[in-house]
Amino acid sequence: MKRFLSSILTLLVFVQLYAQTRAVTGRVTDSQGKPVPFATVTVKGSTNSVSADDKGSFTIQAAANATLVFTASGYQPFETNIGTKTNVEAALGNQAALSEVVVTALGVRKTDKALGYSIAKIDPNSLLQKSEPDLLKSLQGKAAGVDIRSSQGTPGAATRIQIRGNSSFFGDNQPLIIVDGVPYSNDQVTTSNQTSGGTAYSSGISNLDPNDIASMTVLKGSSASALYGSRASNGAIIITTKSGSAARSRKGSEVTFSSSFSLENIANLPVYQNDYGTGANFLYSPASNGSWGPNFKWLDSVPNFATYKAAYPELFPSSGNIKYQPFPNNIKNLFRTGTIYENSIGFTGGDEKNSVALTASQLTQNGYVPHSSYRRGNIGLGGSTHLNIGLNVRGNFSYSRSAQEGYILEKTK
Repeated sequence: MKRFLSSILTLLVFVQLYAQTRAVTGRVTDSQGKPVPFATVTVKGSTNSVSADDKGSFTIQAAANATLVFTASGYQPFETNIGTKTNVEAALGNQAALSEVVVTALGVRKTDKALGYSIAKIDPNSLLQKSEPDLLKSLQGKAAGVDIRSSQGTPGAATRIQIRGNSSFFGDNQPLIIVDGVPYSNDQVTTSNQTSGGTAYSSGISNLDPNDIASMTVLKGSSASALYGSRASNGAIIITTKSGSAARSRKGSEVTFSSSFSLENIANLPVYQNDYGTGANFLYSPASNGSWGPNFKWLDSVPNFATYKAAYPELFPSSGNIKYQPFPNNIKNLFRTGTIYENSIGFTGGDEKNSVALTASQLTQNGYVPHSSYRRGNIGLGGSTHLNIGLNVRGNFSYSRSAQEGYILEKTK
């Protein structure tokens, strides 16, 4: 009896020691032996899990004969029984074939084949190939059936967008623009009188930073955007920013920097005649807007230029008449070479449960029209976390500040 009790006691002690957890270390790699950063290592059947570092190394407390489950974004899950080993090497399979999805109304994600309407997906990288201060200008030519027109060529000018033409005789027929679930207005903002000078009219969508775009989907037609109601009867443009999605990069922590510089000039000008001056019927008239006055060879000086001299005294000599001659380049010399500078820096990082994204950019545009410029600064910050109760929490913050400059005529006293 004593010998039996002693055997039972020895067995219990052995089981207790065997069941004790100890530190298990290892490294997570892919099929090519490269480290998989921030992979998740979990003891199967428990809530005990850790995240590997950026080199794929990990340390976890596990009992003997425990089964470890290895998961990582874009890789097939892998599990193994560690037995009595304290060092484990896990090689994940090749990246799983991920089906491409489209973000539709209210953030719903669906595959292309599951949609019953026409869509157009825009590659965010293609928007950055050409330096444009306005996101919609960068979209020009990227999607079929989308018509984009700029009100002016001056910096900060508003851009009008239509999908499949006009659908109504009333309203502006522009699509609804949704950015991270928030409607954006593309209405033109009137801030001055353009007939007497001032800057170009702008719109709210011009404050959006193209460097912060994670995905863009154009939903064509009312059936494509029915969940948004009548406001989307002309279609919808769904935009998700990097800060809004806060998706972790597959490369782990990643810092990106981009800088661009571009020049802009007038493409062409009308052909003007330089044989006849201001007037009509070959007669000089300072009040005429026509250019069919006397031939420049017929007169040596401008008669009766008192009206012009009163309006622009600095352009006329103090005594004598001004020479009657053409100025072939007076329109061409008005314009200059415009410049666009843009710098952007971004950061993404996190692990399987937490992620953060930050984007900051600065744009400066000096227009080809003198005394016109546009400057914009953007900051976007977002983060997300997965709680153990099965709840995802996500939040983002964005800030934009822009300044637009235009020439304002002053009355001559």
